[in-house]
Amino acid sequence: MLDRSLAPAIHEFENFSLPQTEVKTLANGAKVHYLANSTQPVLRFEIVFPAGKWFEKVKGASYFTSKLLLEGTKNKSAKQIADILDFYGASLECNQGFDYATLTLYCLSRHFTTLLPLVTEILNEPAFPEKEFELLKQRTAQNISVERKKPAYLAMEHFTRNIYGRNHPYTSGMDNETIGQIQLTDIRDFYTSQFRISTAEIFACGDLNPDISKAIENLQLIDHISITAVNIPKHEIQPGSLVENVAIPGSLQAAIRYGKTFPLINHPDYIKLSILTKTLGGYFGSRLMKNIREDKGFTYGIYASLSPRKHSTLFFIGTEVNAAKAGETVTEINKELESLKNELIPTIELRTVKNYIIGKFLSESNTVFDQMDRYKHLILYNLPANYFTSYFATIRSTSNEDLKALANQYFTEPFNIVTAGA
Repeated sequence: MLDRSLAPAIHEFENFSLPQTEVKTLANGAKVHYLANSTQPVLRFEIVFPAGKWFEKVKGASYFTSKLLLEGTKNKSAKQIADILDFYGASLECNQGFDYATLTLYCLSRHFTTLLPLVTEILNEPAFPEKEFELLKQRTAQNISVERKKPAYLAMEHFTRNIYGRNHPYTSGMDNETIGQIQLTDIRDFYTSQFRISTAEIFACGDLNPDISKAIENLQLIDHISITAVNIPKHEIQPGSLVENVAIPGSLQAAIRYGKTFPLINHPDYIKLSILTKTLGGYFGSRLMKNIREDKGFTYGIYASLSPRKHSTLFFIGTEVNAAKAGETVTEINKELESLKNELIPTIELRTVKNYIIGKFLSESNTVFDQMDRYKHLILYNLPANYFTSYFATIRSTSNEDLKALANQYFTEPFNIVTAGA
């Protein structure tokens, strides 16, 4: 009989491996990555284009192209597209980021071959209607006007601007000048140059079958220009002020952003730096939370994060505090950084952080969609197939001496600090 007074035995996690993925290169140059799992009759189909902000010649082109793509084709209006998706209980969205733009279809697997021609039509024959473009510009300008009254938005905008430069693609935010200047011809040019199937990566996961695979491999997506290689532009970093206070008259709250650039995700120090960042402010029991939330009561939450991008990694600390406590908060952040540089992390604390990292990783790798996200991470960042094996081995083997040495190497001046609202 089970003795419920005894806790279950704790077993050390051995290793993590992704399910087997099949890869095929299509005649049009695109690579298709398949990850099958028939547990649920659902499917996710993604086409990832090198069409993020990094590739813009005109600011805002990536954002507006991605949003306008679903606003109609030569033969269907946006409403007709939405009605078809609703009828089949499907979802279709196009999102862009700093490096990529992704068209994503979620649907029941039995409807995929019916819906794929709609995806093909959207990509081959987008209408980019002028009326919808002007309405989108108006909505975007209104939303940004609202956001720019918020300390957190302004802090991140000025923070990334001071690190990368006003015109760098990794700078956050958009302004009304950018929105006002962009033209529909800019959208069409960006679509033609960047939304090319020959340079795309396709990811299909879920309840796959031979008919679905055949439909994907017979995709009739066309390139609108003959170039088959990705032209990766270069962008120079032009840093601004190290310390900036952004005044917001009447604001009772201040947002703080504090950080600098760190090595790329494929750098030998990156995984260890992620442990150091977690210890500092990456979970509820972190040092920043204990100090600035629990002990000082300055904020409801404070965090430290690594934000990896294709060409840079941003390390930053973020919080919102009472405006009168902004200066003291920065002082306490400095103290926590110095503590990690001068003292070894206690063994029990480091064990807690490592267990948290491993546990969270595993909890976010349960479904086939999660597993494909892990795999996609390897592909888009050009990481080796054994990356996750190295990841867990590094997590286990990193010592508190290693982390102290890294803190002294990377938690050094100069840091960029922006306070908005104080």
